[in-house]
Amino acid sequence: MSENVAVLIDTDIGDDIDDAWALAVCLEHPKINLIGVSTVYADTSARAVIARWLIEGSGKKVEVAAGETNPLDRTVSLYRPNQMKAIDPEEEQRLRFGRTDGVKFLAEKAKELEGEELVLLTIGPLTNAAKFLMDFPEAARKITRIVSMVGSLIPDRREPEYNAAVDPKATKILFESKKPITMVGLDVTLKCRFNRADLQEFSRSEKLLTKRLIALTQAWQEAHRHLDGSVPYPILHDPLAALVVVEPQIVSLQPMHIVVDDEGRTLKGDSHPNCMVATDVDFVTFVDRIKNLLI
Repeated sequence: MSENVAVLIDTDIGDDIDDAWALAVCLEHPKINLIGVSTVYADTSARAVIARWLIEGSGKKVEVAAGETNPLDRTVSLYRPNQMKAIDPEEEQRLRFGRTDGVKFLAEKAKELEGEELVLLTIGPLTNAAKFLMDFPEAARKITRIVSMVGSLIPDRREPEYNAAVDPKATKILFESKKPITMVGLDVTLKCRFNRADLQEFSRSEKLLTKRLIALTQAWQEAHRHLDGSVPYPILHDPLAALVVVEPQIVSLQPMHIVVDDEGRTLKGDSHPNCMVATDVDFVTFVDRIKNLLI
């Protein structure tokens, strides 16, 4: 694997907190050259504000473009992502300026790149990714790998994984694209969790990026406070996918043929493998890596 991997992130940052942690990992990892971020699903302009605010905290210059609001075959209502509460209104207004053509933005960034491996990291519903592959095939040829936090092969789980279920048609397009895909699903991501002590360690960091990450995490915790007064702690679905981009040894990978049904369920098929699927994770090493990057 090359020393420097160019990465485009497509994210629904602002709902669950793991997107923000994944973005921070990509900003801080020495082997990742983050060249652009697009947002997907519902209020993508608000999501772009959160991404810009976090990127600004890193001191890096990475452009963010708001992408598709609606899945391919339906419309959805807009709502304000819970993590917007961490951002002052004046900051929000300043950060709202930016591109709103996320799919075209991804294509342009891909076409501009020369001489580097290019990975599309999807950590949200797959609408932008599917439209990119369909509408800009020449630019899509620049993508050497797609790493997706998507799907589940948990035997007793009947519900499709969230990212796959929001836009099943887009999910199907991705897995039928013949692109090299790495699927990082719930089978392994559910094993990756922070506890209170972990967050206390991050809270002591002097990095502005990490301070903003903790502020977003606290807004998310407050929005999901339990009836008994306790708060949830992050499950690190998306940060695991982010780390797999450049440190695939953190997980066990198996070649499989994945079929997507009309509900977005990812099912193991019998044909020639169309992706690599994460089946286990070295959780202790994973958490240590996140701490080394962000504290």
